[in-house]
Amino acid sequence: MKPIIYKEIMPKVAIEKLKLMEIDDIVCLIGRDLDSVRSALLESPYQNEISKISKGEIDSISLEEALLENYVKTCENLIKFSSGNIRRLLLAVLRKFEISNVKAMLRAVKANMAVEEAMKHIIPVGTLDGNRCRAILVKAKTIEDIVNSFLDLEYGLIMRSVLAESERIEDLLPFEVALDKAVYQGILKSASKLKGMDKKIAKNVLGIEIEAINIKIILRCKAIGISQNHIKEYLMPTFLINKKALETAIVATNMKSTVEYLLKEAEISNNSFYQDILLQIKKEIEKPLSRLETILEKASLKTSLDMLKEHTRYYNIGFILAFLNLKWVEVKNLRSIIKGSERKIPASRVKDFLTLPGDY
Repeated sequence: MKPIIYKEIMPKVAIEKLKLMEIDDIVCLIGRDLDSVRSALLESPYQNEISKISKGEIDSISLEEALLENYVKTCENLIKFSSGNIRRLLLAVLRKFEISNVKAMLRAVKANMAVEEAMKHIIPVGTLDGNRCRAILVKAKTIEDIVNSFLDLEYGLIMRSVLAESERIEDLLPFEVALDKAVYQGILKSASKLKGMDKKIAKNVLGIEIEAINIKIILRCKAIGISQNHIKEYLMPTFLINKKALETAIVATNMKSTVEYLLKEAEISNNSFYQDILLQIKKEIEKPLSRLETILEKASLKTSLDMLKEHTRYYNIGFILAFLNLKWVEVKNLRSIIKGSERKIPASRVKDFLTLPGDY
């Protein structure tokens, strides 16, 4: 029998999975101008959102906004047909997009961005709809104003705590990391309430995502010279990689030695999954940080593909989480192509920044 809790949501997930674009259709967009990309997306599952953009308004921001709007709508639609602990987990995942809006507003105020320009980076979701975000941006003149605007939500209390401890209020990284930590702690808390195999699958999928974020944080902080003590504060809750191993990696003298240490730990623990990821990073350690982060982002894609192969009976949380990851990878790939087109980046370089199943 089908578990009752999956009765309504799973047919919806299965239908949405069928709407995912073919990889070849995505890759063939590389190098096209934005008008051509828009035309192609009008024949895709993003049609409704893309059709709102007139030819005279086409730019990377408007196209990316349409893609993100589609993703959020997809998540919200699945939540409507979910219940119990699955619904709570999906709501926790959706909060990642709420904090994306908070971060966008912090950056907008720091950059003295005009309200209408800032609103292009806002994707209405959850408690942060367009009207509320616009009202905040109209009144806010400083980062502290943004913080005070959210005191009725958990986000405001988190940022207020950071504000009290910050030596340099113009540094947004502590705010962004604190918000990320709160969201991922909420996601893990929701995952821990699942039962049996669902709980194991969710913690595995989400754990890999979090550890990839931790490695990205360490590499990014190393690249810009943030102190070791601050890096420790920025790390997400550890799950698969030993906390002591991460702290030792932080002490390493540079990015290369950090990766080499983590690779050694992966070999000792016989973690072939992270061995493959870290070996690729080691080979490309001299490339831009954004390229190394792209390699880490492939961790979630590989996990999702493995979930779909391993759990052929799709009435489990793994099928839902795998779909959401695959959908997110699709959106990110399209955004990379759009940015590459606008900036006239060579096709070979754009492809380097895509996360493709063929890499495995």
